[in-house]
Amino acid sequence: MKGKQNSQRYQSRREFLKNGLYAGLNASLVGSLLLSSCGKKQTVRKATNVILISIDTLCADHLGCYGYKRPTTPTLDKFASEGMLFEDVSSPSPWTLPAHASLLTGLYPNRNGMKSHYNSLPDDIVTWAEILREHGYLTAAIVNAHNLSKRYGLDRGFDDFTYVKESLKLAEPTKVEAKAHDWLSKHNGKPFFLFLHYYDVHSDYHSLPQYEEQFVQPYQGIIDGSTDQLLRFRKGMFSLNDNDAKHLIDLYDAGIRQMDDGMARLFALLEKKDMLDNTLIIVTSDHGEEFLEHGGVLHGRTQFQEVIHVPLLIRGPGIPHSKRLRHITSLVDVMPTILTLQGIRPPSSLDGIDLCSLWEKSNAQLPQRYIFAEADHNNRINDIKRAIRHLQYKLHYDRLSKETQLYDLSNDPGEKIDIAHKHTQLVDSMHSSLKDFMNIRKTGRTLGPLSPEEIKSLKSLGYLQ
Repeated sequence: MKGKQNSQRYQSRREFLKNGLYAGLNASLVGSLLLSSCGKKQTVRKATNVILISIDTLCADHLGCYGYKRPTTPTLDKFASEGMLFEDVSSPSPWTLPAHASLLTGLYPNRNGMKSHYNSLPDDIVTWAEILREHGYLTAAIVNAHNLSKRYGLDRGFDDFTYVKESLKLAEPTKVEAKAHDWLSKHNGKPFFLFLHYYDVHSDYHSLPQYEEQFVQPYQGIIDGSTDQLLRFRKGMFSLNDNDAKHLIDLYDAGIRQMDDGMARLFALLEKKDMLDNTLIIVTSDHGEEFLEHGGVLHGRTQFQEVIHVPLLIRGPGIPHSKRLRHITSLVDVMPTILTLQGIRPPSSLDGIDLCSLWEKSNAQLPQRYIFAEADHNNRINDIKRAIRHLQYKLHYDRLSKETQLYDLSNDPGEKIDIAHKHTQLVDSMHSSLKDFMNIRKTGRTLGPLSPEEIKSLKSLGYLQ
């Protein structure tokens, strides 16, 4: 009986995938004349390939193109000038697994069931890779975190899936770079979707000497940038001050510059193989990082902007140059937007929306919707912190303590001044919307216990207490 149910479920998913294609299009037409999302005009888009790059733990406000004063990202700054930059993108979760599950499904964690290391993606959730594979793309992924390994079902839809084990002490670029170059060098010309996930910026904050010499200022203190040490700080074993935070930032910025040079090598390879100008490239992150802005370090526990504000850069055919979009968006919007750019109708059940009208229509505006963040971990229990965003207002809510804060990000981007007492009607309205959102939920497939090796690895990375 269970086998029959699974067969019916997969048949339904396959029909859903097929029905997602625009009328009259098929995989052989990708890169030719495609129907515009606007419905009023046609746009010639020539993108043959799609590359999604996720740089784990990359804070948007540490990139030059987002206003950072240090020279951390010359390559990505140039990339942004040749395409589009989304200024106000929120991650739906402050840690890797649920954030990437949302990126790859267009659904919030509450809707795709991916909130912990003990859940796998439900069988009836359709992934970005599955849709593109159904429409003729070769699909491949090279990922650098256990949180994206096959255990959790995020490999679904990829013809080739490679997990490169994390190495905390590694100063050199990870093997993701070498494997990406190897895969692209052997590519046979078929349209492809390649997902590259880099862990290089994540703690431990270590990089090669030439990068640390450029960014790390003289420092007299105990901080070494290791995850283990930062976890001990979380446990209250010692205190940190502003000088310690500055040193952490120096180490972190050095790693970003090293990562940026890796992006330069990747783009150079694409150009050498005549792929750069016919490939749609998306660069983003799953979450940011804390450096004592609200007293904490690392990520995963809070929904403040330093953790959930992420970069989003897109370059390629059909994408205008040097365009900055200030609209409030979410990582769940990336999947439907890129599907539309490739002439594929996004599933109607997604939480994310197609953003193409923002540059294809004059004076286009997005609906005044709510943006959500959830699925925290490593607090007293997991998934207790919520955030809901509407226009410039952002509400934080703790479902255990019932504590609520409201911030006006236009006047207080650092989220320092709680104005909930001044806007009680707005707080009530946002609470009501948050409650409605949380009431529609899905549970991921329950997994067996983690192996002792997995537990040891996840603890060393800061993902288990």
